[in-house]
Amino acid sequence: MDLPICSFDLKSGMLCPRCEEKILRGLYDDLDIKVMKTFIELEKELPKLAKTGYVKTVEFADTIYIILKEDSLKYIDQETLYLLKKKLREKLGKKIKIIEDDKNVSRFIEKLVAPARIITINKIWLPDGSEEIRVILDRERSLQAASSVIEVVKKVK
Repeated sequence: MDLPICSFDLKSGMLCPRCEEKILRGLYDDLDIKVMKTFIELEKELPKLAKTGYVKTVEFADTIYIILKEDSLKYIDQETLYLLKKKLREKLGKKIKIIEDDKNVSRFIEKLVAPARIITINKIWLPDGSEEIRVILDRERSLQAASSVIEVVKKVK
């Protein structure tokens, strides 16, 4: 598995200067380290994980969102994905949602809120030069997606 932290560092518990810098800059936290260690352990049981790549983990309310590199899920069949989620749920004690990263923010948000349906996504440019994304979901299927989407997108994008 392609991990942003050296697998040797994750196994030994001691971080090299390069990996320690990533932690100090806030790119990754304890939850990321825990998830990456779990992926290394599970790679022996689930060899299809070797072809995937890790991006980030975000925890919100009762769900942990694990973002994998773009096109990583095409290497994992449904049975392996189910086993992966089950093992992660047992280890981390929360509901797990695994999604692929995407360069296109709109497609990333679609994957994040699934099975809710997006009615529209608007990009709003503010006077200070920043931009805001407004997402309108179908009321019938929106579930609890609204607040979790905001939190996850802020941390990942």
